[in-house]
Amino acid sequence: MNTFNIRSSNKPFVDRSKFPYGFRKSGDFSIPEADLLTQYGNTLIALEKGELQPETIDEKHFIDFISGKVEASNGIEKAWRKYVHLARDKRHFYTLHSAASNQSDYDDDFDDESFDVA
Repeated sequence: MNTFNIRSSNKPFVDRSKFPYGFRKSGDFSIPEADLLTQYGNTLIALEKGELQPETIDEKHFIDFISGKVEASNGIEKAWRKYVHLARDKRHFYTLHSAASNQSDYDDDFDDESFDVA
């Protein structure tokens, strides 16, 4: 795995409002991407909000990346770009998970007799 000179978060980063089952189970992120978001996400948000000042070249590059000055150049920035797109882009509406808690809620609408398996 790549090593990044970005401070790890003290606590795991989670976004229960957009990814209620976690990044790994969302179907949107690879396992390495999910792990990067979990490990570094709180630091990235703090850098983004200006609550932390960048201390390393990688953190400074991240600031330039989120400011639109440079392209994503490492796995953290690419995972963050994907996270921001999925979590904050209002045009993103579809997910792999149904809004229904259980498909059986809709089974009454299905007429078995009209379905021919011939």
